[in-house]
Amino acid sequence: MIATQSPLAPHSRLLSRSGVALIFMLASACTTIDTGESLEAPIVPMHLEAWEARGKAAVTLGAETETVRFIWQRFDEETEIITLSGPLSMNRQIITRRGKAFYQADGSALRPAAPSGENPALSAALIRLPPESLGTWLLGHGPTDGDWTVKVDEWQFTPPWRTPARVTIHGSGIDIRVMISQWGFNPLP
Repeated sequence: MIATQSPLAPHSRLLSRSGVALIFMLASACTTIDTGESLEAPIVPMHLEAWEARGKAAVTLGAETETVRFIWQRFDEETEIITLSGPLSMNRQIITRRGKAFYQADGSALRPAAPSGENPALSAALIRLPPESLGTWLLGHGPTDGDWTVKVDEWQFTPPWRTPARVTIHGSGIDIRVMISQWGFNPLP
């Protein structure tokens, strides 16, 4: 019988309980970007182009709540691509905003976003939300009129600006809680 060594054996000290705790603490320290500087930094500009936000969102409609991970990419004030996925990056959907309309990727073509029986809360949100405003709301700038309320619950410092970390959006019978874990700006000022 031939004894084989696990490929993880050289790293077994790291995989012990204390090693896993150390790795977790280091990883969480690297992802924490909120500092006292966030209160003094200017809020990210409302008309900023070419940015990306990554995080999670929970959409509640009545008793139905759906959660998704997202990557939100704004190319200019008229064009955004939103990639949504469920747990373990399953059921990925790509939604494009052009002007005042959402479209879903269907192979190489785009078709207008339509209600889906698979994700009723998310589908209702896509139909009821003002497409041209949603990206601006993620930047921490609320609506100027209408039935929607936007509240930044927590800020973080993403040099050179103060950026939202948690945002709550409410209106038309829909509650959306957004947690943004990563911001990217291109080009930086």
